[in-house]
Amino acid sequence: YYWKPSWQLGNPPWIRRPYPGYPDEYYVAYWYPEWQAILYGSPGSYMGHILQAGFDGAFLDNVEAYHFVAE
Repeated sequence: YYWKPSWQLGNPPWIRRPYPGYPDEYYVAYWYPEWQAILYGSPGSYMGHILQAGFDGAFLDNVEAYHFVAE
């Protein structure tokens, strides 16, 4: 629900590189405050919507991605 059609590799700048084998997925620079705000910290964030739906939390996939994203 958060993805904007105008987003592409490098725009916004936290979209860093394609995720191999998944044409619609990207590695992101997770340290950017703009990306963090999409994921958590407010009722309108991705995590906010998950909690509002009644879930207690979320499963984090690809947590090793920090190996593949350079500053």
